[in-house]
Amino acid sequence: MKVQLIDCTLRDGGNFNNWFFTEKDIHEVVQNLDRAGVDIIEVGYRGGSGSNRSARVGKAAQCSREFLEQLPVTRQASLAVMVVPSACSIDTLGDLDNKLVRWVRVATYPHNAEEALPYVYYLKSRGFQVGMNLMAASYINGLKIRNIAKIAEDAGVDVFYIADSYGGMTPDDVRERILATVETVSCPVGFHGHNNLGLAFTNALEALKSGATYIDTSLCGMARGAGNLPTEQFVSAMNYWKRFEIHYQVEPVLQAAEYVLYSILQTPMKISTPEIVSGLSNLHYYYYDLVKAKCRENNLNLLEVGKKLGQTFPHKVDTFNIDKIIDQMMELKG
Repeated sequence: MKVQLIDCTLRDGGNFNNWFFTEKDIHEVVQNLDRAGVDIIEVGYRGGSGSNRSARVGKAAQCSREFLEQLPVTRQASLAVMVVPSACSIDTLGDLDNKLVRWVRVATYPHNAEEALPYVYYLKSRGFQVGMNLMAASYINGLKIRNIAKIAEDAGVDVFYIADSYGGMTPDDVRERILATVETVSCPVGFHGHNNLGLAFTNALEALKSGATYIDTSLCGMARGAGNLPTEQFVSAMNYWKRFEIHYQVEPVLQAAEYVLYSILQTPMKISTPEIVSGLSNLHYYYYDLVKAKCRENNLNLLEVGKKLGQTFPHKVDTFNIDKIIDQMMELKG
């Protein structure tokens, strides 16, 4: 089985530093990953992230044509950007050039997946390789994922991705969803895992064993919360194990990871209470501080409130959803 690796450091990792990467940062990441033979390097969002609403963001959050024109030329890797329909209208994609970026991944949630289809049609008509990333895949079961994957394939996607956006999936969850998808569609299937419960690597291996062929990683795991599966760990372990067919060179990846750790992150990614509670609750990491504040205010248990909130599968991060749960629990408390 040949694995296709997508490094998301400059895109998903940008959630950690609001995409304020220097020109040197970008060159070090792109050039080393390219030397390593990584298949796809995702350099940022086009039009912004749907969840990070920071007023000040760096250039990788928008990926203007000027920004893309200044990226290092790659010899082996294809470049990619991600588009979130709620943050980026189709009419702003007109100056995207498939000579600058070969791949565009369209990110969507289960409840509004059909809104991504016009983007897929449009980008395919423009000659791009197009992926669809189903975020919050932990909110629905394999049967419902199959239905979404089928309409995505019919629209022409080149790869369909299942994202464990909140880091709450177990290997059993991943197996059920990946198997259901690969049994339904003929296009390649990918997996994007977050590391809230320390399961990103195990889940990625389960995805590969279940038939996925595309895997997302980030250098040093750089992303929001507990981060993603670290690129350097995945590449090193896959070279060592030799169970799957890969062609990545370890040394350039390690050089890139050292640069990210000491020049960008300065301290390693962590898995502590906020990350773990988010994973256990199956909730977006940006919910944690809001839930914590409400629990302190009302003298309620953080884990209990988080779990009940996660069971409602909220579509967006806001206090309204928390207040509903708080009111219910206060009423029961008497």
